[in-house]
Amino acid sequence: MKKSFFLLQLLVFLMVGLGAFAQTVTGVVMSEDGPLPGATIIIKGTTQGTTSDFDGNFSINADADAVLEVSFVGFVSQDIAVNNQNNLTVTLASDNALDEVVVTTGYGTQSKRDITGAVSTIEAKDLTAVPATTFSQQMQGRASGISIVSDATPGGEATVRIRGFGTTGNNNPLYVIDGVPSQSQGNLNPQDIESLQILKDASAASIYGSRAGNGVIIITTKKGKVGEPRINYSTYYGWQTAAEDVDALNARDLGEYLYLADYYAGKTPSHGQYGFSGTPENPQISIPNYVFPSGANSVDESLYSLTPDNIYAITRSADTNWWELLTRDNAPMYQHSIDASAATEKSQYAFNATFFSQDAVVNYQGYQRASIRLNSSTKTLGDRLEIGENFTLSLDNRKGGYQNDG
Repeated sequence: MKKSFFLLQLLVFLMVGLGAFAQTVTGVVMSEDGPLPGATIIIKGTTQGTTSDFDGNFSINADADAVLEVSFVGFVSQDIAVNNQNNLTVTLASDNALDEVVVTTGYGTQSKRDITGAVSTIEAKDLTAVPATTFSQQMQGRASGISIVSDATPGGEATVRIRGFGTTGNNNPLYVIDGVPSQSQGNLNPQDIESLQILKDASAASIYGSRAGNGVIIITTKKGKVGEPRINYSTYYGWQTAAEDVDALNARDLGEYLYLADYYAGKTPSHGQYGFSGTPENPQISIPNYVFPSGANSVDESLYSLTPDNIYAITRSADTNWWELLTRDNAPMYQHSIDASAATEKSQYAFNATFFSQDAVVNYQGYQRASIRLNSSTKTLGDRLEIGENFTLSLDNRKGGYQNDG
């Protein structure tokens, strides 16, 4: 009887002891932007653990003196002592060391110090800080060893040289956008870029072949991030002006210039429209009343016609300042952009719609682009299959068509 009573006391003691040391711990895992779904919570020194739900909440059975190790990709892990607490709030800080990771298609994910080839990385926020038509114009001055000559015309693509001029033919680099090779810059909205890496040396040819001979620019577009759905709207407005106005000649100044050019070239000064006389020290320039017909002082203006079967142009001479006539003081440039994105443990989406407009300093020249991009993916079949798409639609209209030297 005494033995049975002793065993009963021992059992009660063990039950009380276990109840004192084992408990259910609940909590929530947070970041600066909100709850972190899918965070890992493990009892340190064991394999026992759990993950947080969509709202960042978790529940785990742990001893009163246990230590919980909380981690999430892209954030600094934390060790949290239970200390008889039943409810915990864990806030994880972003891991800035991830800035040193280079993600490149073909190379996989590598740390900068582990890559033997020459790679430059440009932050997306540095690109969008510069309003421009294409991302190549925004790259100017932001990566060492890269030569970029910006095309100042609306809709123009910049000249990019990564490995100099290797051929008398095409020296343009290869652009790889979400794994898809491209030779064009204008079909990508700079607002869509998440990361941009530049492969400079010949090792890129082992992945992309001869197309990588002029270097490779790898671009990854934005994707949804885990958390609450986000909708952002951004816009900017600016204008361009000519750096300097042209000091144009008037009709008499031009006539004097043509007279002196002939004289000092050893020719007898003559011109189809101007009349020349006098000396180089005192040139006499006569200007006809009409430029067309050339050099005429009188003409029957009723004969004027520009019909296809009868061309008879009549133009009075005048001091026309062609620079003022062809240019504008302020050329507007503006953009409207809206983004929507979200993600869960199983799926993600990112949507962007942008309208960009830029007028040139030269009248009747401009560029407009409307673009839509959609990235989405969904995991199925127990996470063994992922289905998604990268969809882009870009419509652009370039008014005029001159180049930098036009």
